[in-house]
Amino acid sequence: MRNKIVSVLGIFLLIACGGSGSKVTEKTGLSEKELIAGFEWVREEFNKIFENPKDYDQAGLKPLNDSLVYYVDALIADFPKSAELPEVLCNAGISSLNVKNSKKALEYLNYVVDSFPTHSIVPKSMYFIGRTKEVVLEDIEGAKEAYKKLARQYGTSVWGMNARTSVQLIMNPASIEQSVLGDDQDSSKE
Repeated sequence: MRNKIVSVLGIFLLIACGGSGSKVTEKTGLSEKELIAGFEWVREEFNKIFENPKDYDQAGLKPLNDSLVYYVDALIADFPKSAELPEVLCNAGISSLNVKNSKKALEYLNYVVDSFPTHSIVPKSMYFIGRTKEVVLEDIEGAKEAYKKLARQYGTSVWGMNARTSVQLIMNPASIEQSVLGDDQDSSKE
């Protein structure tokens, strides 16, 4: 499977390097548009495997995430002012979280928060910073602080509300069990 993915990526890169009228980088030979298209294609493949664990070997996620990292790092280096960069970074951070690569997840998500503070994707990025700390690093205190910061700054957003819920669940994990058991008990009475 790994060879198939590498072959497909190689073919895609060869095709993508064909003529284009847009500015091309010296480092990768790819334009901004080609880097974003490559990222989106790999991300679709990543999501297809991640979201269908019964149908695909999850070992295929790591090489796909490595390909995402290639595209994101090239985009950062060659097109740091790209209008697409905040979305790409957030999506790459979430994919890195999904393969438990906390270093890249935090690098990309923090880049969004620090470099694009007024962008609409910042609350989502902040939420996934908390998730990375909670789930991958098991840094519960760091996760709570990240969630609280998000809730303070973007409390009325969906991500701010999710952050408040996450803090409550961290502080009282039994509330999940009570809610699930309560639902089961109520439905058994019917």
